Amino acid sequence: MSLIRIAGAGPSGLAAAITLARAGRPVELFERREDCGARFGGDLQGLESFSSDRSVLDELRDAGLEADFAHRGFTRGFQFNGNRADLHEFSQPAFYVVRRGTMADSIDQSLKRQALAAGVTLRFGESLDPAAADIIATGPRQRRPYAVCRGFVFKTDAPDLAVALLNDAAGLKGYSYLLVSNGEGCLCTSLWSSFRRVHQCLAEARRLLLERWPVRREEERPVGGWVHFSGRPHWREGGALVVGEAAGLQDFLWAFGLRAALRSGVLAANSILAGDDFARAAAAQFEGFIKGGVVNRFLWEVGRHGRYRAPMAALRWRGAERLLRDFYRYNRLQQFLYPLARGYVRVMHPHLTV
Repeated sequence: MSLIRIAGAGPSGLAAAITLARAGRPVELFERREDCGARFGGDLQGLESFSSDRSVLDELRDAGLEADFAHRGFTRGFQFNGNRADLHEFSQPAFYVVRRGTMADSIDQSLKRQALAAGVTLRFGESLDPAAADIIATGPRQRRPYAVCRGFVFKTDAPDLAVALLNDAAGLKGYSYLLVSNGEGCLCTSLWSSFRRVHQCLAEARRLLLERWPVRREEERPVGGWVHFSGRPHWREGGALVVGEAAGLQDFLWAFGLRAALRSGVLAANSILAGDDFARAAAAQFEGFIKGGVVNRFLWEVGRHGRYRAPMAALRWRGAERLLRDFYRYNRLQQFLYPLARGYVRVMHPHLTV
């Protein structure tokens, strides 16, 4: 059997490698950093489960991926604009908090262990020329991000907590958040514009969130990163399949892209095994997710005035669980608004491809 070579050992690359190796294919996985998860410093991220009736953990298990990483499901959380705090409750976990980094219980290290157990050869500190790759999973490849995130992680004895802060002074066109899960905490801001203001916004997010929820913190450490999105992902590059953020696949509303990254890696691997057209399968799988994200970003930005009163009112009126699920399915309203939203994004975010 021919050797499959994968560039990038992030979640999408690891998911592809595990799927291929368990099917008996020899796989080499190249990662330019020294370990899986080395891009991160213990960040807490959300593995979203609100976009489907089906739990993301069930989806992973059906794909053959074990959820033996630390994860805590959240069925309740606050939305806060600096004045008003709304508590939203869900009938099942809306998302699972996972850790990113090189610690043993991170999702990155869990996938690494599964890859090694399946027989994948991991080559750390080595870059693979994309022209020599069968799958490209190198993460964001564009020089200019569409969003940046800065914050800090800490140890705490506070109870579990999830807060999204909607306030442009604390996260321009984005949001800030405070997460506490099983003794670990993370406070971050994400900006979709004016990235030079990130430290100013983080200071305001810290003030607003910790005045309202004064959790005790120890061992604070800075974390941060950036993300890329494309409204027209490129699924092939030469003879290689392109997955995850390397393709531009990302949630354009809140950057909940981890589930899509894993799904794309599994899909690429199964396309190779079955001899299917990956580009066609990926377009069919993710078109609604991508176009819906363009509309969601448009609605978010035009509704952000007045401290996001409009989106907060919509979530209260419709119910967060029902509204989120509906707007991650590319519903009829989104289909109607898509041409307008696409035009808006082209003007307001001209560096993006939509």
